[in-house]
Amino acid sequence: MMISVRKLAFLFFLVILSCNSPSKNNIDNIVSISGKTMGTTYTIKFLPKSDSPKEIEENYLQIEAILKDINLQMSTYIADSEISTFNSSEKTEWFKISKDFETVIRKSFQYHQLSNGLYDITIMPLVNLWGFGPAIFDSKPSEAEIDSVMAFVGQNLIEIDELKIRKKDPRVQIDLSSIAKGFAVDKLFNSLKHYDELFIEIGGEIRTKSVNKDWKIGINTPAINNINNDIELIISLNNLSIATSGNYRNYYFDKDNFFHHEINPNTGYPVLSNIGSVSVISNESCMDADALSTMLYVMDSRLINDIIDNINQAESLVIKVFEDGTFKKEFSQNFPLN
Repeated sequence: MMISVRKLAFLFFLVILSCNSPSKNNIDNIVSISGKTMGTTYTIKFLPKSDSPKEIEENYLQIEAILKDINLQMSTYIADSEISTFNSSEKTEWFKISKDFETVIRKSFQYHQLSNGLYDITIMPLVNLWGFGPAIFDSKPSEAEIDSVMAFVGQNLIEIDELKIRKKDPRVQIDLSSIAKGFAVDKLFNSLKHYDELFIEIGGEIRTKSVNKDWKIGINTPAINNINNDIELIISLNNLSIATSGNYRNYYFDKDNFFHHEINPNTGYPVLSNIGSVSVISNESCMDADALSTMLYVMDSRLINDIIDNINQAESLVIKVFEDGTFKKEFSQNFPLN
């Protein structure tokens, strides 16, 4: 029986602390639009090009339309979304998908290969089994239940072609939660990139653009009792993206055991390590930062810096948590430290 459960609908481990500018008037004119999407919240800030309320309204409608479209493709919480329809299908025939869906799937294969299989979007059955998906959850799964599900977990069990995807096993299900928010941030960024000052955030995944401002971002202390969003580090994030994966925002206790949503697809169990969080900064895209942070969290921490050193345009911060409650920050070589 569950002793206690704490599951948050979103991962919000990065917050805006300030936006500095030589001109105070510019700061006063920055507009903020916020709402709910993808099981979490979004915040978009930009410096309008006019004083017309119509400009803001048009942006809001455009933002909502883009997010609605992405959700209808990739949300496992919408019963008739493309991904839910694909997951519930028991056929192994080709399944038609939208262009954005295809883009995200193809990117996932890049990180699946880079991680030697540790980044895997077919973990949806395991996510549900461990209680971190839309399925009803009662208790920790047994070893036999995990073994039975592992038979149809593996990204080699799906194929992709132009605007279509296929299962090799009808029981395969996919989960894009480790990459879809980053993609959505990029999609919104591209639709608003004509603004000189721009900040886009969905559930903690962030991308910025700046000409003369200094977007300050706080990276949370990765502790499960950090209900006040205490900050471990503040960085400047100008014309870059950042995403963080951690074990402290989506978890539960079963008796004396701690289980969190980051699952190793090779074992079927949540990752066991002293890594509290992995933050990745990318000047390629937020989708890359999103997928990379998940991939690195699942991997052996001793390999992270070597991997980052071989990836262009990405830097990482690993925050380790020790039994005495202390933290240690490990930075990649060129991680920006103000």
